[in-house]
Amino acid sequence: MSSYGSGISLELAQKSLDALWLKQTVISSNLANVDTPGYKSRTVEFESILEDALSQAGSLTESDLDSIEAEVKVDYTTAAREDGNNVDVDAESIELARVQMQYEYLIRAVSSELERTKYVVTETT
Repeated sequence: MSSYGSGISLELAQKSLDALWLKQTVISSNLANVDTPGYKSRTVEFESILEDALSQAGSLTESDLDSIEAEVKVDYTTAAREDGNNVDVDAESIELARVQMQYEYLIRAVSSELERTKYVVTETT
């Protein structure tokens, strides 16, 4: 995380954590609406938006990161049940577990980065 400065890596981590939190919220909403007729599941796009920004810019600055936001999209492509609902409980549950693991990993990585920064600051002063 610290390869190109703590400021930018921590800002990227914050954006990623925000996106993961949004994913958890959207998945929870999908699961809560599994029996709602006509409900269409939602997904969160973040990784592809970040990859596009990286491929266009080559590297990211703080101002580039400011413009990157996760987007909630409604899934109209997945086959729906007779009642028009297209929530797949198994897929949503698996995705929720994956997102929770990612979130926990990223929290640990940010904590480690902050501990290293704290160590450097206290040892050099």
